[in-house]
Amino acid sequence: MAVVTRILVALYGVLFAILGVGFWLAPARLGERLAVEPIGVAGLSTLRGDFGGAFLILAALCLVGLWRRSQTLLGVGAALLGLIVTGRLLTWAVTGDAAGVVPNVPIEAIGALALGLHARTIGDGSAPRRPLRAIAVSALVVAGLVLAAGAALNNAGVQDRLLAAFARQGVARDVSAVMKDDALRVAVCGTSAPLPSPKRAKSCVAVIAGGKIYIVDVGPESVENLMLWGLPLGQVDGVLLTHFHSDHIGDLGELNLQTWVGGRPGPLAVYGGPGVERVVAGFNEAYALDQTYRTAHHTEKLMPAATWPLAAQPVAMPGGVAAPTAVVLEKDGLKITAIETNHAPVHPAYAYRFDYKGRSVVVTGDTTADARLTAASKGADIFLSEALNREMIRTLEGQARGAGRDRVAHIMDDIQSYHISPTEAAEAANEAGVRLLALYHLLPAPDNALLKAIFRRGLNETRKGAWHIADDGTLYTLPLNTTSVDIGRVP
Repeated sequence: MAVVTRILVALYGVLFAILGVGFWLAPARLGERLAVEPIGVAGLSTLRGDFGGAFLILAALCLVGLWRRSQTLLGVGAALLGLIVTGRLLTWAVTGDAAGVVPNVPIEAIGALALGLHARTIGDGSAPRRPLRAIAVSALVVAGLVLAAGAALNNAGVQDRLLAAFARQGVARDVSAVMKDDALRVAVCGTSAPLPSPKRAKSCVAVIAGGKIYIVDVGPESVENLMLWGLPLGQVDGVLLTHFHSDHIGDLGELNLQTWVGGRPGPLAVYGGPGVERVVAGFNEAYALDQTYRTAHHTEKLMPAATWPLAAQPVAMPGGVAAPTAVVLEKDGLKITAIETNHAPVHPAYAYRFDYKGRSVVVTGDTTADARLTAASKGADIFLSEALNREMIRTLEGQARGAGRDRVAHIMDDIQSYHISPTEAAEAANEAGVRLLALYHLLPAPDNALLKAIFRRGLNETRKGAWHIADDGTLYTLPLNTTSVDIGRVP
């Protein structure tokens, strides 16, 4: 028996070592074989660190345990494999799906049994059998508790009670603090650009003042964030489009629908430069049949046709002005000013400045470094600027060209000329004398620590003041009658 278990433990040790080194050297390929798909650099890091490290620890417990004839090391290895088996059985109990159970559980269970049996065949004065027995009993207790929890979660009555609790929590979510009239607030609901990001929606900023919400751009996926946060979308008082690129307007129809469903009192005003009429007309036509279905189904009283449409509000700039601006809206202490920017060949392209009871924020939209924008942003509390890191985009361009994807490479080259870089945004913020530079509409999206470290290079040296890189859900709060700028998350 001892010879058989020794051979089995040695084979498992070698197998675990091969898997550990494999996850270090080729995490994506090995992950694919084991049905583990990494997402981006962070996913590869997890495979290398967590999976590679776990397998190498198991290899060490097997091989060092054999070499040192240590009951403790072999017992710990058996317990770890037992917990892995328990985790697989828990998934089976909760989901009812045996995927992952066969052939993995028999292999892992045999490994745990071999380690446990071999530990019993050897003498180890430093680790008598009682600690080994305690480890085994503890593992069995944990396994029993886990399986009991899995069985409970698979019970219809327990599931129904949990569902009711989750539903109650979602419906009763309290966001009243965000809507209080004690501050100017900026919730960032989309921080990426056209390049896909699993963590970020496309461009969208919600400015909250006086109990009303104003949406600057509404890129794809952004309305989902607004709904997940539970913001009272019936209190959206207007949409301001910086320009008409698809990543800034793609969710306009969905925002119109959800604010209508939320009970807004009239048509949704959509402000933008000349051409906004065409955009609004297109979305109204695309969603017209949808409106008729919903009104017929939910009744005219609940979903009145008169309050459904988008209403275009063109904003024209005065001619012959060095720094052209135009007042978009002025009511209840809030003033919104459109600022012409440079996003050529896109025209018009606007930034928007919000001034409310002594606090202010500028949302740039897409732009190059522009003296007109800097001048109109003087003294603002927050300069919320888009940012493109040209060094990172040039790397993407080179890799695309090397892979024969010339169309992608051409686009990567083009986009560098009509966006502002992080350090250029910092210089503009310095000149404008703003309290906080915040970056959004990030190209490329810095979705892990490594990319963020590269993206922000030069900011500390350039920016003479505070700066921050926004994520979806970042909430900037400017309390009234103060000069403070608080950075937090949408609750």
